[in-house]
Amino acid sequence: MALDTAVQPQSTASGPMQLLAAGSLRDAMNAMKQLFEQESGVSVNAAYGPSGKLRGDIEGGRRMDVFASASIEHTNILADKGLLASSLLFTHNELCVASTPAAGVTESNLLEALAQPALRLATSTPVSDPMGDYTWQFFKKADQAKAGLYGIFDNKAMKLSGATTPAPGEKLPYVTAFEADKADAYIMYCTNAMMTKQSVKDLVIIRIPDALNVRSNYGIGAHPDSTHGQRFVDLVMSERGQAILKQYGFN
Repeated sequence: MALDTAVQPQSTASGPMQLLAAGSLRDAMNAMKQLFEQESGVSVNAAYGPSGKLRGDIEGGRRMDVFASASIEHTNILADKGLLASSLLFTHNELCVASTPAAGVTESNLLEALAQPALRLATSTPVSDPMGDYTWQFFKKADQAKAGLYGIFDNKAMKLSGATTPAPGEKLPYVTAFEADKADAYIMYCTNAMMTKQSVKDLVIIRIPDALNVRSNYGIGAHPDSTHGQRFVDLVMSERGQAILKQYGFN
């Protein structure tokens, strides 16, 4: 299928390789980027943000060699349009709840604690960020466990991340939410919870139980004309790449 040249993203063989990736992949992809640069001699410019927004940017013509999404749905769509050479499932993530000690959230009282009227519950933004989509799927599962919880969570959730792409060097929105006392609990990827706790040491991290959790499928693909991009994808899919992802909490 012929592509509209007005919106077809360009590969960047003549300059640094352009990597676009979900924000939850920042630490893992930075480690991957360093290894790739050392072994290939090719420099990599990496930009991170909500997967849905990045997909829209690519559809609008943003230059890239590799796109790594927190939802394989986005890479599937781009591959179907010919904007990626392929869409490969490369890792998984799960949901955790990060909360302040005062919130009293535990695995045994998780749903009841999050539903308390006084508890300020923060989430990411559905549609623009898969983490938000997965969170609302968790709300639906919670409602099956106890009728009425979906409406409570849907009404009280404060969408504090995922609508925009953070500026380079900007603090993670999850860190800011706790440091600025905007939230008592935040539903996020377990990998993001690990990163957030590095900055906010006293946070309590609870992995949502299997019956309620939502396992995310991450997708990756290279621009059809990018040899360097395909080499980077090959690294991510390799045993070494998968070991790096596990090191940062992916599974």
